[in-house]
Amino acid sequence: MTDNPTRREFLVRSALLAAGVSALPLFRPGNSFAQGQGSIAAEDLVDIGEKFRRGSAKRVTLGSASNGTALQATSDGGVFTSRVLQSSAPFTHVGLHWLAAVPSDAGLNFELRTSADGSTWSSWSSAQLRRLPEETPAGDYFASLVYADGARFVQYRASFETAGGSSPSLKRVTATVIDSPPTTASATAGDQLPTTPVQDADSGRTLTVTSREQWVANEKYRFNKRGQELWPEMFVPAKKLVVHHTATRNDYATAADAAEVRAIYYYHAVTQRYGDVGYTALIDKFGNVYEGRHGRGEGTGREILSAGVVAGHDYAHNYGSAGIALLGDATQPGWPTTTNTGPMWDALVGFGVFEAGRHYLRPLSADGSTAAASDFLRSDNVWTNGMHNVSGHRETNNTACPGEKVMALLDELQSEIHSGLADTSRAGVTLTSPSLSTQETRVGTTVTFTWQVDTPEAPWTLTGYEYCLEGWYKPSNSINITYLKGYTAETQPRLAWTPVKNTDTKSVSLPLTKAGQYTFHVRAVLTNGADERRSAYEGRHTLLVK
Repeated sequence: MTDNPTRREFLVRSALLAAGVSALPLFRPGNSFAQGQGSIAAEDLVDIGEKFRRGSAKRVTLGSASNGTALQATSDGGVFTSRVLQSSAPFTHVGLHWLAAVPSDAGLNFELRTSADGSTWSSWSSAQLRRLPEETPAGDYFASLVYADGARFVQYRASFETAGGSSPSLKRVTATVIDSPPTTASATAGDQLPTTPVQDADSGRTLTVTSREQWVANEKYRFNKRGQELWPEMFVPAKKLVVHHTATRNDYATAADAAEVRAIYYYHAVTQRYGDVGYTALIDKFGNVYEGRHGRGEGTGREILSAGVVAGHDYAHNYGSAGIALLGDATQPGWPTTTNTGPMWDALVGFGVFEAGRHYLRPLSADGSTAAASDFLRSDNVWTNGMHNVSGHRETNNTACPGEKVMALLDELQSEIHSGLADTSRAGVTLTSPSLSTQETRVGTTVTFTWQVDTPEAPWTLTGYEYCLEGWYKPSNSINITYLKGYTAETQPRLAWTPVKNTDTKSVSLPLTKAGQYTFHVRAVLTNGADERRSAYEGRHTLLVK
């Protein structure tokens, strides 16, 4: 049900308040639309307290609850239909979010409809739940964005499901309406947008992306009024690739609907108060790859699509994974990718090859027969055992994302990524040390890492190795990590590698002197007589040190 980590994971409320997030320019009820760079305008239309009485209720009453009044149903459940909410200007998207207390096994489901004139209405559509209250600093339940081109009016319907005589208590409902039209640049570009090549320095592979500048991201959303970045970039190399869908519309007609990406960005960065879009990258049905999360540097000299930047796409799994979101809703009619063909599919494979390649991530097992998997240490120090290296969001959290149609293609995706890495040696490195039989150890332990390398395919020959012990610590009440070991001294660091020139040296012993999460990485260094490369797949092992 979630696409982004919890407040505890990367945008803790207390940390945000300390950073001045209360100054974030949200558009509150009664304010007119505000227009700015990136052609985004937005407004919050709110139902709360006595305003609920202007709606209609069936077996639902407005009564007292903790922290004010709330709608509650009778023991048999009920339905509440809101008053008509009117915006001050036309909008293209609406995102419904609400403050509620929902007892275990009870339910609260929403539908909404929109109108341009308040008379002729769209059909009711489900407001699909995407994020739980603890997963955003805004503290609401959040539904996915619904497209409503040119609408001025919105109405919602809430269905209450009771359990054991207990009803959900609905305290506030907000319809955030967003106007995100195409920009002049994207509107004239047809199905393909302006692009920038991004290159992996080791392999030389290139991925063509539409950068944040090219899809017209308003970078002001990332900062409060004092110029402080709301969600500082942290860097943890990706051990997993996670596939999502955005659960937005499928019928965007052209790539001029980079407007869809800007609407998602606003909804994540401002409405949900993350300070940025939650995905590493996004892909539309025309095969455009959009840069997501902001990475290293600022302005003209910044790095595009930074490797290892922590995004916010998969609760508790974001520190050490990359999230790619397919634009649209794979559970609804009109989904463009039902087979392993087409522009969206080709772009997904291309991104997968590039991202897996630069993180030396194995999509298939060593013999190529099954999907590769390994235990993953979440940022809350809980293990997800046997997580696929290329996985769908629903494999790690209780969500329909990315939909059955996408999940059915994951085997093909893993296989095609594997095939796409054949331009270098697919020799792997296997860690074999007996001391690595445990997931956890104590501060003060010295761990010996021993490895074995597959025989490289001709014309590649082994010339040595390089290793790194990546270590970091994230407090439970902070959005930042402290880099402990294996990183450069830069403010936005990269991994620092130790070369091993002797091919007979296949072991190293390293002390673990501080509590945190540690991952040992080792790669084979190869040559084909002209070029030096790393083997496609590194060996790695993660330890929790207490």
